[in-house]
Amino acid sequence: MLFARPQIAVSAIAIGALAAGLGVTAAQAAPNYPSWDDIEDAKQDEASKQQEIAGLEGLLDGLEATAAEAGKQQQIAAEKYATAKAALDAAVSTEATLSTQASDATEKAKVSRMRAGLLAAHLARTAGPSLGLNVAFTSDEADNLLYQLGTIGKLSEQSQEIYDTAVADEKAASSLGEQAAVAATERTRLADEAQTALSDAESTAESARAALAEQQSKQTELLAQLASLKDTTAELESEYQAGQAAQRAAAAAKAAAAAAAAKAASAPAPTGGSSSGGSSSGSSGGSTSGGSPSGGSSSGGSSSGGSSSGGSSGGSGSVGAPSSSAVGTAISFARAQIGEPYVFAGAGPSSWDCSGLTMQAYSAAGIYIGGHSSNAQYNYARNTGRLVPYADRQAGDLIFWQDGGDVYHVAIYTGGGMMIEAPYEGLNVRERGMWGSADVMPYVARPSA
Repeated sequence: MLFARPQIAVSAIAIGALAAGLGVTAAQAAPNYPSWDDIEDAKQDEASKQQEIAGLEGLLDGLEATAAEAGKQQQIAAEKYATAKAALDAAVSTEATLSTQASDATEKAKVSRMRAGLLAAHLARTAGPSLGLNVAFTSDEADNLLYQLGTIGKLSEQSQEIYDTAVADEKAASSLGEQAAVAATERTRLADEAQTALSDAESTAESARAALAEQQSKQTELLAQLASLKDTTAELESEYQAGQAAQRAAAAAKAAAAAAAAKAASAPAPTGGSSSGGSSSGSSGGSTSGGSPSGGSSSGGSSSGGSSSGGSSGGSGSVGAPSSSAVGTAISFARAQIGEPYVFAGAGPSSWDCSGLTMQAYSAAGIYIGGHSSNAQYNYARNTGRLVPYADRQAGDLIFWQDGGDVYHVAIYTGGGMMIEAPYEGLNVRERGMWGSADVMPYVARPSA
């Protein structure tokens, strides 16, 4: 049986990925992998052999594309969890603050009520029958009577003041109690959202692992079959496929750079505070709470563009040149983690996700970059005036990827078209060529400016 034409093979992969999301069984939609008998049959004539070769190459490309897409979906889901977790953490903090304030206000209101009650009782005793007796039997002592009346007047003013305070304290306690109740409801809602986002992130992580395992499982045999058909070796075929992937990635990265430049030219620059050079202020450690996005595509390749110098030239606009010392420290830290596994929400010391790696790399240089989330890191750079156009990227800058306007991945640019990233589930921290796509953000962050 001859193998399907390349376009059919690639479509089968895409259908398989779609079917998994729709609950279709693998037997209904799995691509049709050739057997070794099919390979031997294809050797009987040149046309069959070339068709089989094209089909095998299509399957290899399809496996890679499917794994990359599964990885991207895991990255997006993980970043959504990071965002949901950050919102939940903020809601928990708000609820705790309001609950404490409401409790304090309630205690204060109790004290005010007690003071008002005591003074009212004292006033009642002072202004009761004794005042009438004084008027009847000691009217000749006018000064003493006026004194008593004056005292009663002063007590009345003080009582009114205490009463007003008690009412205000009661209102404050009631208002804070209502706010705390609203905050509790919001916290519950966000907790549910975070749990849903966590479940989605875990599910997509499993899908990414499965897609990568499928690619790795089938790739070895497919390369061996290719080698048999082309009378080469599996090693040579692997190198050839890697070279082809590198060429595709280089072309995609070049197209992404052009697209990013066009976006930057057509859209207003992100606003934020101005940056004056030197090291960024803030905590050096960075937050490690919450989930985070994962890494990039599995395709290889490199792209040109972007200076590889650490800080010899200026940035763009008001953003200064990167600090060569800080950049060197951050890149050295990231390189030291190469080979360590990607783990969802990882921030070291021996497993990482993408934003956990960048956060700790710059923490090693004493620079805070916005916390454990690619969205948070991009927004922090924007708000502190540390974004520069993608075309002006330099070593140490942070590259971002987005989907529908939402950032989902970050990596450290190392110069010469290379970057260090913590990819998705099943892959390790690596330094590799820039993978390009329409998802690349038109601006990069320069933390050390």
